[in-house]
Amino acid sequence: MTHYLKIFLLTLFVCCCSKTQTEPLVIVTDNDEVTYQVELAATDEQLRTGLMNRKNLPVDRGMIFDLSPYMQYPTKMWMKNTLIPLDMLFLTPEGIIFWIQENAQPYSEDIITAPFPAAAVVELNAGEVSKNHIKVGQIVKHSLFLPLKLKDDSLNQSPSVAK
Repeated sequence: MTHYLKIFLLTLFVCCCSKTQTEPLVIVTDNDEVTYQVELAATDEQLRTGLMNRKNLPVDRGMIFDLSPYMQYPTKMWMKNTLIPLDMLFLTPEGIIFWIQENAQPYSEDIITAPFPAAAVVELNAGEVSKNHIKVGQIVKHSLFLPLKLKDDSLNQSPSVAK
């Protein structure tokens, strides 16, 4: 009995400790703000594997790839060993969506190439772009991106005191 209890506790410990860290990502659409909990892929290993070999992805989840160190190279993605269809959002360094690949097909080894290098790519379940009216030009809020400055810098300055 004690042996089975040890195995159970070890299994429970491994399951609890292997939970993936997520953080909020908000997409500002024309009508609303849509929030997802995303995993950050930043290390070489995370960037290589992404969402490969996952059997499912909860509706409100996704992954963001930090490609900022690689902006001198074309951004290329693929779906090799990826079991679920995905929508991909390609982002500028400011977090603006500049290109979207909808419904990338599982297991495809076709190369998905953005029109120019991306600072980040967000992967969501296929259908999220359509369902939430996500479009090119919309802003993604995430810790990778600094808040956008207002176009009129005078609005960013504190009120001056009359002399």
